[in-house]
Amino acid sequence: MSPKLPHFLEFTDWERFSYQFPVQYKKIWFNFSGTTPISHFARRILNEYYDEYSELGVYSKRFTSSAIKEAILQHLGEWVNAPAENFGLTHNTAEGMNLFSHSISLKSGSRILIMENEYPSNVYPWEHWASKGVHIAFVPLGDTPEEFTANFNAEIEKGDVALVSISPVHWCTGMPIQMEILSKTIKKHKAVFVLDASQGIGNIALDFTKLDPDFAVFAAWKWLLGPVGLAGVYLSPRFSKDFRIIFKGTASVLDDEKYLPYRDEWKTGADQFEFSTASVTDWVYFFASLRMLSDLGIETVMNRKEEIVQKIYVMLKDLGFVTDKDRYLKHSTSILTITGHSKKQFSPESLASFLRGQGIFTTVRLGRVRIAPHIPVIERHVVQFEKSLSQFLTET
Repeated sequence: MSPKLPHFLEFTDWERFSYQFPVQYKKIWFNFSGTTPISHFARRILNEYYDEYSELGVYSKRFTSSAIKEAILQHLGEWVNAPAENFGLTHNTAEGMNLFSHSISLKSGSRILIMENEYPSNVYPWEHWASKGVHIAFVPLGDTPEEFTANFNAEIEKGDVALVSISPVHWCTGMPIQMEILSKTIKKHKAVFVLDASQGIGNIALDFTKLDPDFAVFAAWKWLLGPVGLAGVYLSPRFSKDFRIIFKGTASVLDDEKYLPYRDEWKTGADQFEFSTASVTDWVYFFASLRMLSDLGIETVMNRKEEIVQKIYVMLKDLGFVTDKDRYLKHSTSILTITGHSKKQFSPESLASFLRGQGIFTTVRLGRVRIAPHIPVIERHVVQFEKSLSQFLTET
């Protein structure tokens, strides 16, 4: 029996867990919706992998590419209630979205629906369809999830929508989308259903069994705490029957480790997105992050994150800040955005710059200061954040 892959066994309390992330020692990382600095656990597992690889190369006993990949896909399936075999790995959202977009057929004269101000990775991959007579339509975001649903319904009811590509949470405002409602509507109109889930998986609860997307792609380095340059893809078994990636590589075919004779029989699942040799180092990093989250417990992680988000939201309100979340309090999201103040005018850029000088990392998106905490953020960070905001209000 081959040695088992390591587990995360170091949790005692959230205070001590925070020190798994060196960035949180003297600073506060509020940009988990952007990128995530590496944890001590992931570094340790990478070192173990390097040690084995330096001695055994590809004959490493624990960290075989097949064992690492199997573990990653299993964990991804756990996050969204879907079979592990429906997932594959690529480099980023844009790559996965482009490969899917160029490998399908859409009818000329039809439309693709995307929400307004969507991230470019969910816009540029569809633009080539304009030369084929397929138009891209942007659905107004609105101020609430319900308003967006109404705007979406008005567009899809026109009857010419062939494909919908949508994010479960808007990357700039943090507004969650009513995905289960939209999913039913998309199925009713027989449109292809695509999820840009980078701001969804690990941020809010997603159930692919209920949503039943045809395709999904998501970055590893956001809410799943993984490495930059790696992403997950999901392909519905139903959709894969009429689907083939436009590129063919060593890993595109069945029995891909048997190089000769050459093979014509393609893989039918998300595996076909993996053309050839991958960066196993990135896979090990991603495995470590997913294993840590899994060992903590997905429900525990989500509940703790919601607890911290709520503490920050209450603090912001007490200081007089206005947020997008004020308009959808009944909907869960881990992205908070400061849009203004009840008594003072302020520049989002000035606030973000001031906070950066205090060692607090936020981002500015669509005229908002975006705050995206995860479980490495603890109560003392909220207190420090409050002191910095109070100082900003006093000095401006």
